Amino acid sequence: MVYYVRFLKTPKVQQQKGSFAISALICITTDLGDSFLAEDVDLMVRASGKSSRIAFERPTKWQASNRELAITLGPLPPVLAQQPLVLTVQVQHPQDYIPPRGPTIPLVVAATSAPFGPRPTPAEKLILRRIQYSSGDTRPMEIWEETGNSIARHIWDAGLATVTYIHKTVNSRGKTASKESNNGTCSQMPALKQVLSTSRNTPLQVVELGAGCGIVGIALAQMLPNCSVLLTDLPEVGEIITRNINAAQPATMSSLRYQNLDWDDPPENLCSQPIDLILVSDCTYNSDSLPALVSALDRLVRTSPEAIILVALKRRHDSETVFFELMESAGFAADKDNLLIPSQHGEDDEIEFYCYSRSVKD
Repeated sequence: MVYYVRFLKTPKVQQQKGSFAISALICITTDLGDSFLAEDVDLMVRASGKSSRIAFERPTKWQASNRELAITLGPLPPVLAQQPLVLTVQVQHPQDYIPPRGPTIPLVVAATSAPFGPRPTPAEKLILRRIQYSSGDTRPMEIWEETGNSIARHIWDAGLATVTYIHKTVNSRGKTASKESNNGTCSQMPALKQVLSTSRNTPLQVVELGAGCGIVGIALAQMLPNCSVLLTDLPEVGEIITRNINAAQPATMSSLRYQNLDWDDPPENLCSQPIDLILVSDCTYNSDSLPALVSALDRLVRTSPEAIILVALKRRHDSETVFFELMESAGFAADKDNLLIPSQHGEDDEIEFYCYSRSVKD
């Protein structure tokens, strides 16, 4: 499983013994916050000013026994303490480090704070994540999430993996599928590959259910031109997802919008055009919501019979098997694929992908 740097106390500038210093409290934990990274990791802490210019930095270390880590960066020059800053905490690789080929999902996902200072006021309780689709990309995608305890407003492992998987699929057009999909460059889901590669006179219509921070739908709109993406979730995520939509840079003729959606009470006409692709990432963890989720998917496909559904998940408990039973009972069939993501102590974790339709497409 992937681990995420989180701010338990957001950064702020404090006066200490006649000088100024930045203080913060971090932890490194899983997407659900249910366990901590249990291995030593070298970190670099950087304070940046205007134009992302590094103003101050120092190394530190997260140790396997840590549950939290206090950070102090200083003493700061007085001129630096009087300007807006952001604090970034990331893994410090050795000089001879060679990035892995293929998916670039890191074991530890870095965090950048919201701006703070020059007054001794802490940063907003937000974290900026910079996500790279692959090792060849020079400009990462930027997604904001909250530092609080609401799991609905955090990035989850399957979301990260889906961004990489969609990028792999979009860039595999014209290539032969690989038997070793999780390490190759081609998707094992021909229906998904077809819907993402078909030339269109009208935009590809995409709906994401349970979008959370919006990482998956936003990534697709930034990768694929002529794509209209509707992100949906409960009202509690509206603020953070709207922030990310406003910060996004969609591809040519692509667009993003958000709409509240309760799976128990979906509107009759969610989209004015037939839906081509429905995205569902890490929405099967709560077994109580699965009947409503499958019912919502069934309604959407009844109004858009040609739509396909891409479901991504990391198995967290046995009750998630109910989802597959309900989907089969609703007449859906799927192609399956997977992607390996890093876990601690050099191990791997698996993200599963299912491409559903009313019948499996060749």
